Amino acid sequence: MKQAAAEDTTTSTDVIDEEMQRLASVMDARQQFLVSTADMSWRLAITVVVPIVAGVKLDDYFNTSPSLTLLGFMVAAAGGSAVVWRTVKNLNTEQAESSKKSHRSKKTGED
Repeated sequence: MKQAAAEDTTTSTDVIDEEMQRLASVMDARQQFLVSTADMSWRLAITVVVPIVAGVKLDDYFNTSPSLTLLGFMVAAAGGSAVVWRTVKNLNTEQAESSKKSHRSKKTGED
């Protein structure tokens, strides 16, 4: 009888440990997402604003009204796409590394 009670305690402790690890993993993923989103936002703002403003200013200077502004817009669209692509790629890489690390720590904890 005492042995069964000890096994139940160990099982419930294991369940609690697994749940805590899962919650820590979720919090880590949220933090990675928020940091990546904040990083992407300022890079995206610079990548989009600079070419468009440069196109408008160059159009005013050379008196070529929509041409350079449109070129700046195209450069901004390409640059913005590259920033989003790179951020998603980095976020996926970080998430995979975090998942591997979590999986390894789970294995070492079982041994």
